Amino acid sequence: MERRLMTIEEVGFRASRFPVELPLRYRPLGELGWVEGRTINVSRSGVLFAADEPLPEETPIELAFDLPPEMGGGPGEGVTCRGQVVRTILPPSTDDPPSVAVSIMEYRSLGN
Repeated sequence: MERRLMTIEEVGFRASRFPVELPLRYRPLGELGWVEGRTINVSRSGVLFAADEPLPEETPIELAFDLPPEMGGGPGEGVTCRGQVVRTILPPSTDDPPSVAVSIMEYRSLGN
């Protein structure tokens, strides 16, 4: 019998998501300037956020935001993350911003 690793989708496991709206800064890896956005939901493995404009899948990206209390954060307990864009969701209306889903690969606490 052949053994193989199963994907998260196959197992049905998904990290708990916290639907929180927080200010967020992001930039494609290597760029100097930060862009402002807002989280839509956050988990230990990823972030969905409202972006200024769509980002291509597989774009390496940096994020910076304060952890919400639901995830054990407190005043001044921020994180910077590096990850990769896994999906951009275009809004039904041009008045709304696109949503960008990022898979987090590493993070660093900026806590006190």
